[in-house]
Amino acid sequence: MLFCLASFSVSLAISQTTPSWFTAKEVGPKIWQISDHGSDNIYLVEGKKSAMLVDNGLGTADLASFVKTLTSKPLIVVITHGHPDHAGSDYQFEKVYIHQADAEAAKAFNRPDSRAASAKTMQAGNAPAEGELYKGKIFETELIPVSEGKIFNLGGRKIQVIETPGHTPGGICLLDIKNKILFTGDNNNTLVWLFLGNCKPLHEYLVTLEKQLAGISEFTTLMPGHGVPMPSDFINDQIACVKGILDSTLERKEYKSFAGNSMVCAFGRASVAFNPDNL
Repeated sequence: MLFCLASFSVSLAISQTTPSWFTAKEVGPKIWQISDHGSDNIYLVEGKKSAMLVDNGLGTADLASFVKTLTSKPLIVVITHGHPDHAGSDYQFEKVYIHQADAEAAKAFNRPDSRAASAKTMQAGNAPAEGELYKGKIFETELIPVSEGKIFNLGGRKIQVIETPGHTPGGICLLDIKNKILFTGDNNNTLVWLFLGNCKPLHEYLVTLEKQLAGISEFTTLMPGHGVPMPSDFINDQIACVKGILDSTLERKEYKSFAGNSMVCAFGRASVAFNPDNL
C-alpha cells in the first residue's frame, strides 16, 4: 500500500507541473511508465549514475524536456524496435541504441513527413498543444547498434539486451537483471501484430517465445510497449496461441486495423494477429 501511495503522489505531482501530453507513473523501483498520450508506453529506468529511456514514442511532443522533470541523470536512449510509435522521437536525442536490423526503419520513420503521417494515424486526430511541441535542436541522430548480451551499467543497475525477432527483424527486449523486470517492446503485448510487411514468419516468432520461456527464471514481470505490466507466465499463453495457429486448432477470425487486415487467434490472455501466408 505504501508503494501505491508513493506512486500516486509522484504521478499527481508530475501532472500538476508539466504539460498534459505525457503522463508518468512509477511502476517499479525507479521505473516510470510514460504514457505517450495513450498511444504507447515509454519507460524511464534510473540507476545511481545514469538513466535509460526505453523507447521514445511517436515524436509529436517534447519528450526530451518531459524526461528532465523525472531525472537529472545522464540519459541513455535504447529502442526496442524501429516502428514509428517506439522510435519517433529519435530526432530529439543525439545518440540512440537500436539493433542493426531495425536501424533503417527507424531512420525512415523519423523523417518529418513520416512522423506526421504516423501521428495522424495513431493519435485519432489529437495533437499536442503549441506549448508542448518540441522546439529544441533537431539531431542527426547517431544510431548505435546493439546485439545479444550487451549490458548497460546504470550504476547499481545493469540492463541486458536480449534479441527477440518476430514483430520486427531487429526486435530486442531489455532485462533489468537485479529487479527481474523485462521491457518487451511489442514482443509480449496482449495482442501482438505479426502481419506487417517486415514481420518474421510465425514459426520464427515461436522460437523467440520459447527462448524467453527457457530464460523465464531471470524475470518475473513483463513491461510491454502497450498495455499494463504482465506476469512472466503470460508467455505460456503466447506460445499456446502461436502453436494453435500453426497446427490450426484455434478458431481464426478476421482482424482489421489502420495498418491492414489479417487473421487473429486467441488463447487465454494472449492474441496474435497474423498473415496466413507468412506462417
